[in-house]
Amino acid sequence: MTSPVIAIVKNGKIELLNPLSFPEGTQLLVTPIPSDNELETIETMDELSNLSLQGLNLAYDENEPEYTLEQIKEFNPDYEGG
Repeated sequence: MTSPVIAIVKNGKIELLNPLSFPEGTQLLVTPIPSDNELETIETMDELSNLSLQGLNLAYDENEPEYTLEQIKEFNPDYEGG
């Protein structure tokens, strides 16, 4: 996985602020960053928090089991957690 990159919209096109090379056909997820005036009120921040929580709640089932390391068929060797 790669790190997020910052880009801006100019003349209706997305322009990266720093040049990067992606392989041809790489799919990207573009998420607009709200402007300061869109985040002026506490209500807007609450709405963003609620939206994030809704997405997180959809990611896991209510009865999602806890998996042990022995149950995982393929683990991430880069995982540094305990």
